[in-house]
Amino acid sequence: MKVIKILNNSLLLTKDEQGQEVIVMGKGLAFKGKVGERLDEEHIQKRFILQNNPSAQAYVRTIENMPESHVNVINKLISNAKEKLSLDDQIFFTLMDHLSFAIERWKKGVSLQNRMLWEIQRFHPVEFELGLEAVHMLNQELGIELTEEEEEAGNIAFHFVNAQSHEQNMERTMQSVKMLKDIFNLIQYSFDMQLNKNSIHYVRLVTHLQFFIQRLQEGRLGNSPKDFIFQHMVKEHPLEYKCAEMIKTYVQNMLDISISNEELLYLMIHIARIVQEEQGDEGQL
Repeated sequence: MKVIKILNNSLLLTKDEQGQEVIVMGKGLAFKGKVGERLDEEHIQKRFILQNNPSAQAYVRTIENMPESHVNVINKLISNAKEKLSLDDQIFFTLMDHLSFAIERWKKGVSLQNRMLWEIQRFHPVEFELGLEAVHMLNQELGIELTEEEEEAGNIAFHFVNAQSHEQNMERTMQSVKMLKDIFNLIQYSFDMQLNKNSIHYVRLVTHLQFFIQRLQEGRLGNSPKDFIFQHMVKEHPLEYKCAEMIKTYVQNMLDISISNEELLYLMIHIARIVQEEQGDEGQL
């Protein structure tokens, strides 16, 4: 590792053997490596590869301008979240950038409404709880008062959700949450009922829809021939089929993608299970 720039006492911008720019973290690194010299690997505790994107240099500038205490607490809250979630290391940069802006807003007394707060609380409760913990940690350790705790927790939760995707894209994450909400509304509208979020079938349906939407966004829809089972489900569960067709139309309008009978089949199965549970008629599927 060759030192390119000293960012603060514990963070250095370096270049590895492959020519990639890497931010390395370690206690007192600024005193152990000079610009232009090689850095001893044993002093490095963490490393963050700057992926080739237009924001890379902006992230470096954000870290340079951020007090070291802020960098340390952000690293701490990410480590806390990683005990429950598998997060891509790029969250270090995106969350640093977001919280730099959040702290600046707090100083100016500006608050922004999180329009997706209800959805993130409902469909990503683990990430939301970690977001709340992060807000409390920031307030306590930095002596600030991010007073709109739930709003800011929801914002941080979006970053946790986004960092679990192989292809990080905040716009895609927000689209995914919106589609989850819309599809659940279609199901509840079709059967004129409120789904019980404490139900095991509810949890399974949420999980299925999350992966379904991810496959839609990544163009990885299933299309295996299951026509006999599909036709059987259509015959035995016409209301569930009608609901699945509404979801198909919604997806077509939203993403201009036509989903296969295989995807419809699995939607019908999950919808039928949760409807049967709500109606007290379990055991048929």
